Amino acid sequence: MPDFDNFRTAVTCQGEPRRVPQFDGTVAADLKDRLMGKPVRSLAEEVEFWMTAGYDYVPYTVGFRQTVRGEKGGIMGAAEYDTDLLQPAQAQYNPFKEEATTRMWANESTGVIHDRATMDDFPWPDPDTAYDYQRIAEIGRLMPSGAQVLVNVGWIFTAASVLMGLENFCVALAEDDPVVTEMTERVGRIQRRVVENVLQFDCVGGVRMPDDLGHTGGLIVSPKYFREHVFPWYQRIGELVHGKGLLYMYHSDGKLYQVLDDLVACGFQSLHPCEPSSMDIDRLKREYAGRLCLCGNINLDSTMTLGTPQEVEEEVKLRIRTIAPGGGYCCGTSNSVPEYVPFENYQAMRAAIRKYGEYPITV
Repeated sequence: MPDFDNFRTAVTCQGEPRRVPQFDGTVAADLKDRLMGKPVRSLAEEVEFWMTAGYDYVPYTVGFRQTVRGEKGGIMGAAEYDTDLLQPAQAQYNPFKEEATTRMWANESTGVIHDRATMDDFPWPDPDTAYDYQRIAEIGRLMPSGAQVLVNVGWIFTAASVLMGLENFCVALAEDDPVVTEMTERVGRIQRRVVENVLQFDCVGGVRMPDDLGHTGGLIVSPKYFREHVFPWYQRIGELVHGKGLLYMYHSDGKLYQVLDDLVACGFQSLHPCEPSSMDIDRLKREYAGRLCLCGNINLDSTMTLGTPQEVEEEVKLRIRTIAPGGGYCCGTSNSVPEYVPFENYQAMRAAIRKYGEYPITV
């Protein structure tokens, strides 16, 4: 049965919970279908999947990310896109599905906004009417007792860089083009209002902010830009979330050491996904125990994708043994569970978390 109170204890670093929570932000539709033995398409089937798979929450995405990505229905990973802002990449052969997979990508050089005129002409969404908040209430009615909705908002820096194209965004930032900062402000205002609307629903247990700031070598742009134009929005949104007594969680890929203290100051209680190629989770545990719950870290680059189920189990066992004691750890992959993760490895991760995650940790 779901136990969001147990999840809350882990995320808030309030000592050891009853068990290590399982945490993933996205699970590919193919894996959901296989686990459930049927297509997972309706909202009721989505809720059924997250509960059956062992999570304490149901994720729902709302806000500007939907505008940019064209995601329908607020389900991350549903691969239902309706947008002119992304383009299909060349299909790549997926050996696990024995077919080609096409993903949607932003144009890395030129976006739809490149000056004040195109910024003003962009169809900026009204956060009160553009998004379907009532689906949150519907999820609340469908969930069993003990679960809550975890709402994904995020996308302040990411939205701005996608709208301009990252290359043009970086050039404009270097040239002190005011369009960069004005556009970031517009996105921030929309996302803050989205959170105000989200917080009206009693079934919401927390807000998660996915906003990729880094790559394996470091931050994408100078921390000065983040501190002046992005983090103030995180802090304003965090004040709203904490004012309701809800969880405030953060996701960013990449190497984030330069700004970890900033993220804590913004009010974030957890960090996901702690990629092994970018972040040393043992170092994070030493330096941020009690201040940040660490989520993820099961290696998506190798173990989850190229390893055996036995190797997945051993890595989960190691993370639980070294990171879980004292609390403040949620176990899952080092990014998401995409379609190229073998189903057997996903199952092995889930089983190992259940097998070794009971407190006190004895493995």
